[in-house]
Amino acid sequence: MIYFTKKYAQNVCYLEMNRPDKRNALNKEMMQQLVDYLKSTADSNQFRVLMLSGKNRFFSAGADLTWMKEGKTQNEAQNLEDAELFNQLYRTLSEYPKPVIACVEGGAYGGAIGLLACADIVTTTPDAGFRFSETAIGLVPATVAPWIIRKTGSAFARSALLSGLPFTGTEALSSGLAQYLFSKDKIIPKTREIANQIARNSPDATKETKLLLNRIDHQFVPIDEHLTHYCSTKIASARTSDEGQEGVNAFFEKRKPSWNN
Repeated sequence: MIYFTKKYAQNVCYLEMNRPDKRNALNKEMMQQLVDYLKSTADSNQFRVLMLSGKNRFFSAGADLTWMKEGKTQNEAQNLEDAELFNQLYRTLSEYPKPVIACVEGGAYGGAIGLLACADIVTTTPDAGFRFSETAIGLVPATVAPWIIRKTGSAFARSALLSGLPFTGTEALSSGLAQYLFSKDKIIPKTREIANQIARNSPDATKETKLLLNRIDHQFVPIDEHLTHYCSTKIASARTSDEGQEGVNAFFEKRKPSWNN
């Protein structure tokens, strides 16, 4: 199954996550398709800017919890491999040589917010909803944490990741997670204006500028293989833990998890 639609215009690729029945939740196949597309187009001359959005005017509900639930039946190596896929996706998106714009309508949750942290520019609406709900269901926001800290700083990351409280597009803007706020009726045309403006800039200068910024970012918050592997072990362990399984089951059964009874 193909989980993305693509349109090309004026040196911009409009890449849309297309899994509306699951609110564009990220499963293994969808993430691998995105990684493969990023790798295959990194040096392409077909477009200069990538704009990522979600079908039906909702960005993404984050990691597919049905997939997370499968962790109980997998061995340690399989769970670690799944967790490493998040690392691979975040790093590939962050190091993508073309500018990446994430257009967030509706909202983004959990691991999907990592896509925003790895994008160069994020546009959203004032009332869009965001939340790191991992700790509420017994999971650990491990693989996403380094990228959120690099994007927003430690203070916001600690508050958002530990509390699991929802926040709005307005708060995403003030934290640095988002860069532009537009009304619902203007977000698409305004985001396209930004993409078109960037696409008119010098391709080589733009590419070199992104390489420069990534190198500077790495000096401030190094996200190396040792750190990402440690993060992978944390989510892999939480995925098979008693609380992790109880939390996901409680979510599907629409009840409180045992630690809240």
